[in-house]
Amino acid sequence: MAPYAAESYGKGAIVGLDGEQEHAVAMLTTVFGDVMRDAAGGGKAWISSMTKRAGPGASIDIPLAHKDALYVRSHYDGITLTLADAPLPDEIAIICAYANRERLNSRVGGLSKDKIKGIDGLVLNRSVKNEPPQT
Repeated sequence: MAPYAAESYGKGAIVGLDGEQEHAVAMLTTVFGDVMRDAAGGGKAWISSMTKRAGPGASIDIPLAHKDALYVRSHYDGITLTLADAPLPDEIAIICAYANRERLNSRVGGLSKDKIKGIDGLVLNRSVKNEPPQT
């Protein structure tokens, strides 16, 4: 994405019809997530994901959220992908998605990206109203 920096990310997988959805979930956990965080220049928030079992030509919606704080609503978004020739019955298609900015015309309020503390992906600036308490 150079020269742009990633601000949000998401991941997903489609398992072919001879496979199990659980295999895709297992592949998207820590090992894959750590690589995605490295590619994004770090990231404290969990990486939103979607998995499903389907054949070639299936579409999948990959959710996006801010990489450092889950409660940054301006970065709630997604991307839909259609894989015309994948996955074959014994394949798993792994997908990663990044965005370099917030959603166009975002205005639903909440935590703004300049107020992120970046401690654990959830910690908020306490001056932000209508947010869950710190955990």
